[in-house]
Amino acid sequence: MLLKMASFEGKTVIVTGSSSGIGRETVLLLGKRGANVVVHGQRKEKLEETVSALKSEGVPESRILVVTGPIQKEKTQDALINETLAKFGQVDVLINNAAVSHNSTDPDRNSITNLDFIYQVNVRSVYRLNELALPHLAKTKGNIVNISSVGGQRGQAVLVPYAMTKAALDHYTRSAAINFAEQGVRMNVVSPGPIQTDFLARHEAPELKEAVNEIFVKYGSMVPLKRPGAPSEVASLIAFVSSSEASYITGSILVVDGGYLCGQQISLDP
Repeated sequence: MLLKMASFEGKTVIVTGSSSGIGRETVLLLGKRGANVVVHGQRKEKLEETVSALKSEGVPESRILVVTGPIQKEKTQDALINETLAKFGQVDVLINNAAVSHNSTDPDRNSITNLDFIYQVNVRSVYRLNELALPHLAKTKGNIVNISSVGGQRGQAVLVPYAMTKAALDHYTRSAAINFAEQGVRMNVVSPGPIQTDFLARHEAPELKEAVNEIFVKYGSMVPLKRPGAPSEVASLIAFVSSSEASYITGSILVVDGGYLCGQQISLDP
C-alpha cells in the first residue's frame, strides 16, 4: 500500500534560498501539494526560472510570493515575514535553506573575514528569522526546518568556517526546539551530504566552476551509494518533516547523505 503524500493545502511556506538547488525543488514540491509558497533569493534570472517552473506545475500566481535580498540583511528578514503576512495572512512552515560556503571576494576560505561573513548568513540570519516567525508559527502550530550539512558533523579542513556554522546550526536546533515546543512549534534539521547543485561552484571564478563540479561528482562517488544525491531527494525529506506526518518529531537531525557519515570502508581483500 502506497503512503499518501501529505497535503499542504491552505498552508503557507517560506523557503529561503529557493531560487535554485534544494530550495527550488522544495518550493516546487510543496507548491504542487497545495501550499502557498514564498520564494526567496538574490539572482533575478534564477527567481524568474523558479516562478516559471511553479506555474508550469500548475501553481497559480495567487499562491506565489517572491522576496528578494541578501538573507543576512535584517530588512530582508523583516520583508519575508511582513510580506508573507500581508499576502497570505499566516505562516505555517519556515524552511531556512539560504547559506554560503565562503565569500567569493576572499580567496582564503578559512580567514576570519570569511568566518564573520558566513556566520551572518548561516547562523545569525536563521536565529533572527526564527524569532520573527515564532509568534506567527505559534498561532498555526507550525514548524521550522533548518537546512544544515553533514559538514557540521565531520571535519572539513578546506571549509572550516562553513563546518563551524553548520555545527552551530545543529546544536542551536537541539536547544531552541525545547523552547519553541512550549508554544507548540516544532523545529528540526535536515542535513544533506553530497548533493549535485551549484552551491559550491557559484561562489567560484568562472574558470573554476567546471573543475569544482567535477570534484563534487568524484566526492559523491566515494559514499556507499556511489553517487551524489539529487536536490529532489532532499526536498522529499524536507516535505515529510515539515508535514503533519512528522508531528512527533522535534529537535532532530535528519540526514540524507547516501551513507557519507558511515565513513569509508577499508577492504580486507589481499
